Amino acid sequence: LVDNADGFPRSIANVLRSNPTFAHTSFILHNAQIIPVTVDNGRLMPSWFDMSNFGVHPSEVDTEGFLKSVDVVEKFVMEHINAGIKPEKIFVCGFSQGAALTLASAATLPVKLGGFVAFSGFVTIPESLKQIKKDKNLETPIFHGHGDADPIVPLEGGKIALNFYRKQCGLKNLDFKIYRGMDHTICPDEMDYFVTFLKNLIN
Repeated sequence: LVDNADGFPRSIANVLRSNPTFAHTSFILHNAQIIPVTVDNGRLMPSWFDMSNFGVHPSEVDTEGFLKSVDVVEKFVMEHINAGIKPEKIFVCGFSQGAALTLASAATLPVKLGGFVAFSGFVTIPESLKQIKKDKNLETPIFHGHGDADPIVPLEGGKIALNFYRKQCGLKNLDFKIYRGMDHTICPDEMDYFVTFLKNLIN
């Protein structure tokens, strides 16, 4: 939401690129569509789906837009598999709205990937997701980090997501870590864990 691929996402990719482990890694940084966002009085901005409010229980979420964006993730994954990339070498990562899509993708993708990373994620449209969930990534490693001082997606929202994806979707390998004093961002400790998480899965 608000940001584009050349902002926060590219800075994260650049950190990874500086590590020799990721010297031959491709980073696909996709821009969200520009749409009017209700929570900001209908202002046009990059957004994966419309939202009418923030908080523990995001309400009146744009179900159609959310599922469309989940399909975009699947499209990119399948394009790379069809181009010869092994599924276990593909990782889906996202922040905030992107993290919500990442967690939903872990539950709904038709192929098993190498791993998923969600920074400050939450769950939307849980009833719809339960209808389309698949069992391909039940054992796939997933890292979900969340700050206990997040004013946009409160920690309780992250815990609700954890409970939903573990209990309702059966994601057994979901590692949820809480970062003290972190707001709606990525702190150095979380970044260090993220790099280690990916290195362990790639090597």
